[in-house]
Amino acid sequence: MAATISCDGILLSGEGVKADESALTGEPMPISKSAEKPFMISGTTINAGFGKMLVVAVGEHSIAGKIKKSVYNDGEGGETPLFQKLDKMANSIAYLGMSAALWCFVAKNGQRLRLV
Repeated sequence: MAATISCDGILLSGEGVKADESALTGEPMPISKSAEKPFMISGTTINAGFGKMLVVAVGEHSIAGKIKKSVYNDGEGGETPLFQKLDKMANSIAYLGMSAALWCFVAKNGQRLRLV
């Protein structure tokens, strides 16, 4: 049974602990945790083993929290790069649609308006 870590920490003791860090690092294989590699990262999944961990960071201070904060800009009204691009594309589509509608209006009504 797998368990997801919700905070950053240091493995104090354990046996056969393997963490799947692919969500954050892209590493496809589970990584063994021991005294040589004790760092446990929030947002990762423990696939095997058991142990005790000292919690060192939670929430926006953890690795996963910092990533979420930078992506969502902490809700301060800032726009993400994706939102900026989508907004620019929506404005371009709106201007193109308005131009096409104006052109159709002028073409249709231009027949009725005879300039002398």
